[in-house]
Amino acid sequence: MEKEQKTENLLQEFLRKIESLPVEITENLLKYSNDEDEKNIINTFAPTLKNQFKELSLFINEQSMKGTRQGNSDVEQFLKIASPNQMMSNMKIALPSIGSIVGKLGIDGIVKEIKKIIKEILGLFGINLPKWIDGLLTLIDEILNIIFGGGSAKMRIAMSQIEQHYLAELTQLAKLKKATKELSNDEENDEL
Repeated sequence: MEKEQKTENLLQEFLRKIESLPVEITENLLKYSNDEDEKNIINTFAPTLKNQFKELSLFINEQSMKGTRQGNSDVEQFLKIASPNQMMSNMKIALPSIGSIVGKLGIDGIVKEIKKIIKEILGLFGINLPKWIDGLLTLIDEILNIIFGGGSAKMRIAMSQIEQHYLAELTQLAKLKKATKELSNDEENDEL
């Protein structure tokens, strides 16, 4: 019983933090931006980004309530080891650097890792990921690229290249998972 409570606490903390993530990012972008046009773009996209993370958090919470005891236990273990709550808490250290290219790239990297963790959590609940999940995560990246890129074509190109590498990484991860699963199934069949 105690383990279930821990899972809920880690997951609930994670969900609160992902809801606050876009708020912290956009507030700090606005704080460190000197360009009014850039501030207008950030303010245009901020409500959408905040809503996307809020709805994603609600969706994950709904899935946890439908989840099995084993699925919830797996999520607890994953969150404990992957440490996304710590990563998001530590992002506050990088936020004052959000005005620099290095700061933006670092914070964008944290968001990309959080998105991988979101997909893993949903998989651990044992659901088939809805088709719209990948589309939503890509849309979040595109919005971040716009608000991080501001008026800098150089920054937007860098963000686009990072996005391409991220998608290639996800593709390779999916291939690895599939190959591992097939290998495991082959070994089980050989034992029979």
